[in-house]
Amino acid sequence: MAPFTLTPIEKGIMRCRHSGSFTPEEVQTLATFLRDYRGKLLVDLEGADVQECAKHIKHLRPMMPVTAIVGPGLPPGTLEIDQSYYAHDVRSFGNESEALTWLRNY
Repeated sequence: MAPFTLTPIEKGIMRCRHSGSFTPEEVQTLATFLRDYRGKLLVDLEGADVQECAKHIKHLRPMMPVTAIVGPGLPPGTLEIDQSYYAHDVRSFGNESEALTWLRNY
């Protein structure tokens, strides 16, 4: 089973839920999805290994669409990105309700 699932929440917003360790192939699959996806994303880290997720988020950050991340706190600097990238807004929230409100109003 893949360590992440992608499910629609509503029109234009998908949920990506992390649930386990990633193989290189799974990271590539997620990168392809992020490169091609044009909507908004809610990343749910509840119950995930935050350190592993932070490593992948840092790597995939330049490809992420407008994204709200929910779950345990990420290490400082995880969401920072070099200014040379044209990047979408990515923010971390304490709960899903706040995250969805932000995504809907973005």
